[in-house]
Amino acid sequence: MNQPATPRNPDPLADLRDIHLPPPVEAWPPAPGWWIVGFLLLAATVALIVWWLRYWRANRYRREALRELDRLFQVYQANQDARAWLHDFEALLKRVALTRYAREDVASLTGVAWVAFLDKTAGIDDFSMGPGQALIDDIYKPANDNGTAIDVRQLHELGKQWIKHHGNPEAA
Repeated sequence: MNQPATPRNPDPLADLRDIHLPPPVEAWPPAPGWWIVGFLLLAATVALIVWWLRYWRANRYRREALRELDRLFQVYQANQDARAWLHDFEALLKRVALTRYAREDVASLTGVAWVAFLDKTAGIDDFSMGPGQALIDDIYKPANDNGTAIDVRQLHELGKQWIKHHGNPEAA
């Protein structure tokens, strides 16, 4: 026997099921591209830290020399002995040069050759043409010879400049 047909709903959309949304995208694990980016950033950070530590260690002698130069200047201000300061100043510059350059190239330099070396390594001419001329022979003059006055302040600043910038004249 035939049953009577159930009346159809006049709204055909009413028989549809509700939309099922996909689950939210998980943040973990990231896509392979993010792993690569993260690894590259980590490698760059490590490389930067290693470079900075090497740079810091390589320039330790500069920091120590600048502290020693300031100490020499304080001693000079206390006793006002320009000749003794000049002797100590030149010895400090020589020690710094021996730290950075080959002993054969530096140890025997005196006078004009020494100031030319200082000028060349810092890319300046203030040692041979400026206040640095006192390093040529003023240290050997008798204490009562006042032929040239030693400008300790200018030499102090010149020494700071040389210690900071020797070996890379483009930074001077």
